[in-house]
Amino acid sequence: MRRAALLALLLSACYPPAILTPEGRETVVRATSRQPRYLRVAVYAGPFFGDRSRLLLVDRPATEVAALETSGGRPIAPPPPDSVLPPGTPVFVDAVEFPTGAVIWKRPPTTPRYRPWLLGRAAGQDRGVVIVLSGPAGDAEDVLAEVARVLTPDDPTPVFRALPEPQRAAIRKKELLEGMDREAALMAWGYPDRIAMEGTTSGEEWTWSDGRRRALFQDDRLVRFEPARAPPR
Repeated sequence: MRRAALLALLLSACYPPAILTPEGRETVVRATSRQPRYLRVAVYAGPFFGDRSRLLLVDRPATEVAALETSGGRPIAPPPPDSVLPPGTPVFVDAVEFPTGAVIWKRPPTTPRYRPWLLGRAAGQDRGVVIVLSGPAGDAEDVLAEVARVLTPDDPTPVFRALPEPQRAAIRKKELLEGMDREAALMAWGYPDRIAMEGTTSGEEWTWSDGRRRALFQDDRLVRFEPARAPPR
């Protein structure tokens, strides 16, 4: 009874739509499982919602993570992160696990049970890591592209080490510095959700999480940025 009550409190009553065909799921699993990878961008590492036996890896602040909701649709943010893992950190992907009926039942109710999980191990961490992927996806390529936003088969460490030390220090804290090029900014804040060209000039505006963070580039240099705003109520 207590388990059922907790489920009713935390999760929507609607069963999620199917995610990919069996063939699509097999394509994703075959392309990612049992594979060595590296962090493409800096990520926060912290407790995996209510399952503290795992670490959640995420490329954006906890207040921008919308992977778990109450039955009323209010987002439940994960606990604050413990650390930041820099670009180039080795990650071994054990599996990508899709939310079939049996899988959903065995997952803790205080986790994003209805999402695909990438399960792996990160260098220097004594707990398994999880990257929560999006819910509905059009095809296997969509899922693989989402994985590629965080993980890469090519070690970015040489590029990271070639940056000036102040920029490397900022990236290790997931912060931006004016003067960064696009690659350095990407390593710090992760891939933007939207890129807009600034008229006919060589400027670009990057935005994350519905505009709660912004960065403006001119001639491949960061000239202005707005850190995370308070989440809307």
